[in-house]
Amino acid sequence: MNPAPGAQAGHHRIITVTRAEALRWWRAGYQAGRQAAEHEHQAQAHWDRLVASFHAQRAADQQAKLDALLLEAIAALAGLFSGPDNPGNRPA
Repeated sequence: MNPAPGAQAGHHRIITVTRAEALRWWRAGYQAGRQAAEHEHQAQAHWDRLVASFHAQRAADQQAKLDALLLEAIAALAGLFSGPDNPGNRPA
C-alpha cells in the first residue's frame, strides 16, 4: 500500500490547474503588464512635458538677459552720441 501523497518527506505536492483557472491567471498577468506599460507611458509623457517646460523657461530667461544687455548697449551708444562734444548735436 502506498502512503498518502505528501506524507513522505521529499515529495512535492502537485497542484492541478484547470484551463479556466490558467486563463484567469494569464488574463490577470496580461492586465497587470498592460497597466504597468500604460503607467510607464504616462510617466514618460509627464517627464517629457517637464523637460519641454524647463527648456522653454530657460530659453525665455536667456532671451530676457540678451534683451537687457542689448538695451544697455543701446543706452551706452546713445550716451556717446548725445553728448555736447558730438558734432552732430551742434546747432546749424
